[in-house]
Amino acid sequence: MNYVLKNANIFDGKNNENIQKNMMVIIEDGKIKDIKQSNDDIGEDYKIIDLKGQYLLPGLINLHAHLFGTGKPSKALGGGSGQKLLVKFVNTSLGKPVIDSLVKKHVTTALNSGVTTIRSSGDFCFSDVRVRDKINSGEIIGPRLIVPGPAITCVGGHGDGTFAVSNDDPNTLAEYVKSHKDKGVDYIKICVTGGVMDAKKKGEPGEVKMTLEQTKAVCDMAHRLGLKVASHTESSNGIEVALAGGVDTVEHGSFLDENLVQKFKENNSAFIVTTSPALPLAKLSPNITKLNEMCVYNSNVILDGMVKGAKEALKNNIPVGLGTDASCPLVTPYDMWREVYYFAEFYGVSNAFAIHTATLKNAQILGIDDITGSIDVGKQADLIVVKENPLENIKSLRKVNMVMVGGKLIESPKYERHEQIDEWLDYLSTQGVNVCL
Repeated sequence: MNYVLKNANIFDGKNNENIQKNMMVIIEDGKIKDIKQSNDDIGEDYKIIDLKGQYLLPGLINLHAHLFGTGKPSKALGGGSGQKLLVKFVNTSLGKPVIDSLVKKHVTTALNSGVTTIRSSGDFCFSDVRVRDKINSGEIIGPRLIVPGPAITCVGGHGDGTFAVSNDDPNTLAEYVKSHKDKGVDYIKICVTGGVMDAKKKGEPGEVKMTLEQTKAVCDMAHRLGLKVASHTESSNGIEVALAGGVDTVEHGSFLDENLVQKFKENNSAFIVTTSPALPLAKLSPNITKLNEMCVYNSNVILDGMVKGAKEALKNNIPVGLGTDASCPLVTPYDMWREVYYFAEFYGVSNAFAIHTATLKNAQILGIDDITGSIDVGKQADLIVVKENPLENIKSLRKVNMVMVGGKLIESPKYERHEQIDEWLDYLSTQGVNVCL
């Protein structure tokens, strides 16, 4: 169906503070055909939707989300017998439809919350690939998915035994890249460092796991096959290995010195912020997060490094993108709006720049800004509608009144919320949390 969205106040996603008032957007065959004043004649047969002065924005883009979980705090992926049973089940003929169903629910929830593109960041047994294919074929309505399949890491690396495949031989790791490509992935995810849960020392999260030789083997093969590489990297030493190996995006990040800034620029690599798990894991009670004392301390180290590293990246014109790390404890599929809010709250940027980052800048990092990320003639109609001006109140992104993805309209988006998680995270937002140590 073709649409006219009239009486809209438009923020187009570009790096400006402009709201275009009383506009209409003409949508034909899933793309934006024209943008003009609402009092202009349409002259053709469209379904007309009067937005009555609501605000029209590009759909949000989530650059980092696992698709298998709900965000509820759990020890099932933290090791032990529960994890082993879960992983064993999802790799069976009975388990794959179950995990696919969870992924489908996750991406549908995300879409209804205003996220029209997701780059998944490592999932079980290529469930992300299968669900992406169903969306692309029109079997289900969902956001645009950019998927890596399972992450690739060394033995004992982050995700080994759960959402990653592992080996220590660089040639075998390169073969994994070829196998992933044959299975239809869009890019490659690796895990150069460990994280909070698998750190062995207080004050030393992000232990380097993959060697430079292993990292380079994966990146070289991926680039040869036309695939970009993203790396889970939560320490400065890890960033050094990741960039030397050739990764395109550093996920989570850490403190940057002059040398790392230069390497980012030489590689044209991007720094992907994921405040959504780091903040609550660092600042909420361990009774809620289920973390021990060392993990809480290391969460604060990760948070501090991410914030300071991203600020340094911004200061040096290094591309910075946003993702939620959904499926981590306390990160739901529908909370991309919080990631945008945190960026404006803690990283010294305006509301407009935070939204620009979550739309057009994220699209540029993905290399899809020719088709989405801003409200422009010729681009896909990936759009959201909110009641209040998000440049004045960024929390207006929390309640999306309409969503359109590729010209498909969801007029009354709904999804299941986790009220307890919402309550915990809302509490953080009212406490004036100091994110830095």
